[in-house]
Amino acid sequence: MIPKASTGLQMLAGRVLGHVLPELASKYVMSDTAMLAMLMTALGEELESGIAKRLLDIDAMEQLFQQAKMRGFAVPEPVKFLPGEQTLTRVNEVHDQLTQGLIELHQKVDGVSDHGELNNSIWRYLSAHAERHALAI
Repeated sequence: MIPKASTGLQMLAGRVLGHVLPELASKYVMSDTAMLAMLMTALGEELESGIAKRLLDIDAMEQLFQQAKMRGFAVPEPVKFLPGEQTLTRVNEVHDQLTQGLIELHQKVDGVSDHGELNNSIWRYLSAHAERHALAI
């Protein structure tokens, strides 16, 4: 494991932007280099908090599915991670599966007056999700 990998990527991005970029002559290469530095910054953020953010999403989606199940909707089963299974790849897989289930549920309740409370809960989740995953670049 690389200790403080996110900090290392932030430092590399800063070095590229502060020292390499100003020395480039081609506007295309400057633009490309700036984009690479921003991607390094985004990758650093992902390394630092990506799993934690997705686990928060997973918990929130499972709460929404519990609400939906009480209203008679078929929903995905709750997720139980095995020890050592909370890798970014595995958490992404589960997150993607639950997100697909949430999209399908939202299609059923969006605009249906009998399910207004659940629909509003889904919209609140989506808003919180967008804020949680916004990149600071």
